[in-house]
Amino acid sequence: MKSFKIVTIFFIIIFLGFILYYFYPKKITYNPISSQNNFYKNLDVAINTAKLKISSYQVRDFNNEVEFYLIFSDNQIKVLVSTLKDPFWQISTLQQVVKTVKINQGKLKLVDLSSKHPYVTYKNN
Repeated sequence: MKSFKIVTIFFIIIFLGFILYYFYPKKITYNPISSQNNFYKNLDVAINTAKLKISSYQVRDFNNEVEFYLIFSDNQIKVLVSTLKDPFWQISTLQQVVKTVKINQGKLKLVDLSSKHPYVTYKNN
C-alpha cells in the first residue's frame, strides 16, 4: 500500500510538471530569415546559374539595390539590381544586354536594372 501511494504521488508530480511546461509562457524567438534574405539567396543562385563572374558585391538597403561588378572580357561593368524586382529576370536581362554588346563589339560601363526604366551606359573608346 505504501508503494502504491509513492507511485501515485510520483505520477501526479510528473503530470503537474508537464502541465506547467506546456502552459508556462515561452521566450519569444526571432527568425533571422526575411524576404530580403530570400532575395539575396535567389540573386546568388541566378548569378551562379548564369555562370557570370562578379566581384565587389555591395548591398545598399537604403536604396533597395545591390551593386556588383561583372567581369566580362577583361572589362569590369558596374551593375545595379533592385531588391524589389525578381532577381532571375534581372540577371536574364543582364545576360541579354551582355550578349547584344558582344555581338556589336561595344564596351559597357554601367548597367542599371534597379530603376523603373533600366538603362545601359557605354564606354567611349
